[in-house]
Amino acid sequence: MDANYKCSIDIRFNGGDIQFDVSDGMQSFSFKSGIGFVAIPHFFWTLSSLYKGDISEAQLDCHGNSDYYLFSRDGTNLLIKHIGHYPEGIFNYQFKLKDYMKAIDTGFQKYLQQLEKEGVFPLKTQEFGHPLGEDVLNAFNVFSSL
Repeated sequence: MDANYKCSIDIRFNGGDIQFDVSDGMQSFSFKSGIGFVAIPHFFWTLSSLYKGDISEAQLDCHGNSDYYLFSRDGTNLLIKHIGHYPEGIFNYQFKLKDYMKAIDTGFQKYLQQLEKEGVFPLKTQEFGHPLGEDVLNAFNVFSSL
């Protein structure tokens, strides 16, 4: 992974809002959504499918507002178009797909390790709709295996 790629993750357990920030040293992109237990697996599935060549483009809706993201692959590049309404506009990003995925993988693993140190993870009981529930972790494991 390119050393300039960095990822930070914020997941709000009480509301399920998520934010995955990735920077490559020249640009920074934030994937934000509500309903984390739905958005996170869809995010991982989309990146995995783009990487494997199963799809060439996908739309990810931002649950909780009217923004959405178009993810597509162009060779080794990940192209992201964020159609935003607050602030209004279209924002374009381009990352190396493999480096972007490695940054997400590393960032998510570090996030889980930090939660484990804090005694929050693994979850004591599986609650339906928890943003770190079994479905989310299964999706991450599949994504991470690539």
